[in-house]
Amino acid sequence: MRGPRSYSQVAVDSATAGCLRNPACASQVGQDAILPWLSRAAARAGQAAAMMRLWEAAEVARVEHVLVECAKQANFDVNGRLLGPGKGTSPAVCREKVVDANGREITRAMQLGEAKHAAALECVQRALGATDAGRFSLEPRYLRDAKTGRTRWLDPEVVAQWLRDGLFLLLTGSIAPDVVLHALGNPLKVQRIYDFKFPCPVTNPPQWDTYPKGSPFADKRQDDVYQELLGSEVNPQTASPNFGIR
Repeated sequence: MRGPRSYSQVAVDSATAGCLRNPACASQVGQDAILPWLSRAAARAGQAAAMMRLWEAAEVARVEHVLVECAKQANFDVNGRLLGPGKGTSPAVCREKVVDANGREITRAMQLGEAKHAAALECVQRALGATDAGRFSLEPRYLRDAKTGRTRWLDPEVVAQWLRDGLFLLLTGSIAPDVVLHALGNPLKVQRIYDFKFPCPVTNPPQWDTYPKGSPFADKRQDDVYQELLGSEVNPQTASPNFGIR
């Protein structure tokens, strides 16, 4: 389904998804133009240009700053909520056993990772949603078409319905990077990919996970699979509290 991360949570960026399904996010020319046909042509040209525009270097740097700050804030907030004010992680804490909401016994590292991951994504949506809607996606899902060999983007509403119906097999072989920067309204024109990583303890360097046996990508690393499906030029990177973007 999603990927090999030891903590995962399906999330749908409703604001972004809505914009992706409605390319009218791009600017429109007023209806009171003297030449309506010229107005419509200009609107289409402006919309096409906007949808092809990629992120500039300064914009990418701004986003990466947001990602690191969100990772730091999520790490601080979740540690305080689940471990106690002012407390952090240690090897002993990370190995502790806890019971999750579904009654499963998991490690404290997994519990913290899931909570921090969700908090970081919420933080990113708050920080970028109002200014960059339609140009980024949170946990978009991609799947290589078995017939054509091409990668396609899956509509979040369709994915959510499949999950509600228990049709998990339909998502076999799909990937869902945490944060994807892309052209306006076109999640298949990918420019940057980032995954949040919350090592436990936090002093450990972040690492890409490897897909398990039984997966279509068994023994391959996440970042390699991202490039396999979305292009070698996307250069996937991790965002973590202690090591920033790397």
